[in-house]
Amino acid sequence: MGSTTSQASGRTFQATAVAIAPYAVVALDSSGTISVNGDNATDLTIGSTTEAIAASGYGNVQLFDASGTSELLCGGNTIAIGDVVYTDGSGKIGTDSSNRSVGYALQASSADGDVIEVLTWFRGT
Repeated sequence: MGSTTSQASGRTFQATAVAIAPYAVVALDSSGTISVNGDNATDLTIGSTTEAIAASGYGNVQLFDASGTSELLCGGNTIAIGDVVYTDGSGKIGTDSSNRSVGYALQASSADGDVIEVLTWFRGT
């Protein structure tokens, strides 16, 4: 994890009926609840969790439209410093450019479940 992570903005959201892990990339649905971002480019990706959120529970989300960086949960792809990272299903990030981009990796990763610091952006739908 990044020891210098800069978080400027967060907001509390309610999760759907499925629990969400800390550092998971999340999407907002039409009812205003969040779930892990899927492996596609159509979800409304809004940020990452800063804590574990129980099924139907409430928790904090680091919003991607805020300045700063986020700690994000990685899938199994090798990620190098400076790589553009994308949603990769199950709320994780990877290098599959057919999915929604979320930012630049500021740390490297080579194992599923790593948490790395990412300079995040918000690009809407």
